[in-house]
Amino acid sequence: MGYRAILEASPETVQDMEIAAQRRLEEAYILFGAGKNHTAIYIAGLSAEMYLKTACFFLGGARPADSIQAHLAPLRSKRYRPPFKKDFESGHGLWFWCQELLDRRRRIRRRKAPNRFRQVAASIYDDWFIGMRYRPGSATRDDAASFLTQVAWIANNHAVLRT
Repeated sequence: MGYRAILEASPETVQDMEIAAQRRLEEAYILFGAGKNHTAIYIAGLSAEMYLKTACFFLGGARPADSIQAHLAPLRSKRYRPPFKKDFESGHGLWFWCQELLDRRRRIRRRKAPNRFRQVAASIYDDWFIGMRYRPGSATRDDAASFLTQVAWIANNHAVLRT
């Protein structure tokens, strides 16, 4: 049986996505250490996307063993009005997930997200999009270091963002 078939044999869970987010960030640091700056940013961006999604899912009442599809389906048609109208990007849009997280926190009357969250959200959106996978890239070491720092902030504050 191929690796794809093995992975597809069980549904993706919220907990799986949370573990994958941590692993992608670790891999991004390895790539950064090897001087693969563009790829480090791309992989770290996937990590940020997963951390933001899982934070949203937990705020929406998800349990670790829940299928992520059940939590994604209602969001596929959601759009924000200006000034926060950024593309959903087929479910990968970092700005969308940042705004969704803030909106969920507001709706369930959670304390405000940490002050730095909005700055981090803007920064990661400015530097990452899913279409990067099709680009050869020319990011500098400083570009990658800055991006990794922002994603690490999301990872380090994930527990706060999801509660």
